[in-house]
Amino acid sequence: MLDRLRFGGAPVVVTGGGQGIGQACCEVLAELGAHVIIASKTAENVHRTEEMLTAAGAPCEGHVTDVADREQVDALAAAVAGSHGHVKAVINNAGTNFVSKLEDLGEEDWQRILAIDLSSVYYMCRAFLPLLKAAPGTASIVNVASTFGIIGHPGMPVYCAAKGGVLSLTRQLAVDYGREDIRVNAVCPGATLSPRVKGYIDSGLVDGAAVEDMALLGRLADCREIADVIAFLASDAASYVHGTSMVVDGGQTVH
Repeated sequence: MLDRLRFGGAPVVVTGGGQGIGQACCEVLAELGAHVIIASKTAENVHRTEEMLTAAGAPCEGHVTDVADREQVDALAAAVAGSHGHVKAVINNAGTNFVSKLEDLGEEDWQRILAIDLSSVYYMCRAFLPLLKAAPGTASIVNVASTFGIIGHPGMPVYCAAKGGVLSLTRQLAVDYGREDIRVNAVCPGATLSPRVKGYIDSGLVDGAAVEDMALLGRLADCREIADVIAFLASDAASYVHGTSMVVDGGQTVH
């Protein structure tokens, strides 16, 4: 099994790879021998992850890309096609949140969150399908959703709707592309101590103790705990895992 976890230098794309779960994914994938292609809309974050992987001796490349912009995604796919000709896996991790009850939620914020959290997955999968089909053996898509795509949460109508859409799109892509040697799965993280969540807690926007209490393990996840599962699903060690939405939440959704 350990050999099947290895990527053998194969190119893997990670969106939102500049911080949090995405950066942890880049780190874990690099340790497993992938050539990590980091995509993020913030140049500083891209370079920080690039420097971290390079210092560890891992092959990588960074691309400043806003994955909520279809033209930028198409340009990223074209650049990767020119350099590599194929990709082993695409990790659609880029996302953000917005706390607002429906009556206070403006259309601009609704459209913005949908673009980042849901439309970006469509753009990335559509643009990279030819490169996934060109990969030797089986390729993989892993979409990062959320437990809030499964359950509701106060004040998060657009986030819950977007992540629910990611789960539904994942199932449909699994139906359409499994016979073309592309496995498609989703991961539903529970509360994770990413920089964004830490900012919510530090600012008082979110009650950290209440969030911890939601999980039966009594704590938030570390970003690497989520990244480990994503890397497994992207690897050949998960060769018969297809069309699933894997919950990684410390027991949040079972009670």
